[in-house]
Amino acid sequence: MERIVLLSKDPGLRKEIAGVLPKGLKVEDDAHGSAIIFIDVDTLKPSLIRELSEKNPVIAVTRQKRTEPVMEAAASGAYETLQRPLNSADVSRLLQELHELNSEIKHSIAVSGPSPVPTCAIVGHSPVIMETCKKLARLAQVDVPVLITGETGTGKELFAESIAQLSSRFGKPFVVVNCAAIPETLLESELFGFEKGSFTGALAAKDGMLKIADGGCVFFDEVGELPLSLQGKLLRFLQTRAFYPIGSTKEVEVDVRVISATNRDMASMVRERKFREDLFHRLRVAAIHVPPLRERKEDLLPLVQFFINRYKHTASRQIKGITRAFFKKLVSYDWPGNIRELENSIRSAIALSKTHYLTTFELKELGEYPLSGGKPEHPETLSSAIIPFLKNAMRNKERNIYEKIHAEVDRTVFEYVLSVTKENQSEAARVLGINRLTLRKKLKY
Repeated sequence: MERIVLLSKDPGLRKEIAGVLPKGLKVEDDAHGSAIIFIDVDTLKPSLIRELSEKNPVIAVTRQKRTEPVMEAAASGAYETLQRPLNSADVSRLLQELHELNSEIKHSIAVSGPSPVPTCAIVGHSPVIMETCKKLARLAQVDVPVLITGETGTGKELFAESIAQLSSRFGKPFVVVNCAAIPETLLESELFGFEKGSFTGALAAKDGMLKIADGGCVFFDEVGELPLSLQGKLLRFLQTRAFYPIGSTKEVEVDVRVISATNRDMASMVRERKFREDLFHRLRVAAIHVPPLRERKEDLLPLVQFFINRYKHTASRQIKGITRAFFKKLVSYDWPGNIRELENSIRSAIALSKTHYLTTFELKELGEYPLSGGKPEHPETLSSAIIPFLKNAMRNKERNIYEKIHAEVDRTVFEYVLSVTKENQSEAARVLGINRLTLRKKLKY
């Protein structure tokens, strides 16, 4: 796509664009066929961009130093907006970017239409997720408490909902109790309810979540965050299926199935006396572990298609598919935030997309903001520290990056080892496996 078309009522703009185009390119007037279209939004209506951008990339041009024309052009579908006077470096960069984008789009994967909603609404076909779903289906038929474990963002609540849907309690209440989101001072009243006048502000009686869930399921999300002060009362309820609302002398009996979920190591919490062992065993009559996304990457494509179909209505233009480079980048990423991070990445890509396809241009910030905490089974590597340094240096078009990295690594390594050896250079050299004279030279002594 090397045709350059200009739409403008300003005769001086043609000469200006011709002067900044790379050699071999000329300005044309015919907008039919494949072309890169420059449109002057100072002399033509920005609304024209919407129709033109359906088939070709459109670059808006303006003299105005205000945000309004830039925002209006972007909202209408402009790929980019350039300020006049035009700069040859900016134009060349933009044309090169469009060339790379067009080359990437030639290798694309179409997005299929919405598939029939499965009984178990868990998307995927990897062996690990298929085995997990089989176990889920079997447990759904037996009315026992289930503890669902897994990392943050793996979809534990969806698994809990699936258990309820596949059980005899389908269609009955499914009440979620987020043990981390409700303040400890309110959790007991929210769970068990209260009578009128039982405390300041109790102007009327209120049913608790356990009463509301009667006949159905109650889901304790992030159950590892449940305060010790409440664990004993929950244990009694699990043993008797009855409880006393705050301020009441009348016991309430309910029939609920209890499902819990946590991303914490509950066994360690029990050993550290942060969670009652008897309550742990009551909640964990049966258990399901939800695998992290990095262990089920075969499910990436169906998940991507699922999320595109869910959010494509939010796009400014029809999303026809994804490029193979886009999908390759998704596969190469480790997804510490799991399904939730993937969903947010797809939503962001749809929002930022300037074409009918999701490309790597919408994934530039993927992994730029690492999640805190990390994964104990995936310790931080040297590359995880170096790559952000590299990205930043290349983004700023720095030179001699190799030397800078070596200098930074040397400085960090020597400072740390010397601090541990209490400035003993002989010991530091032994630890590092280098000659003491080499160490002194590196330190510039």
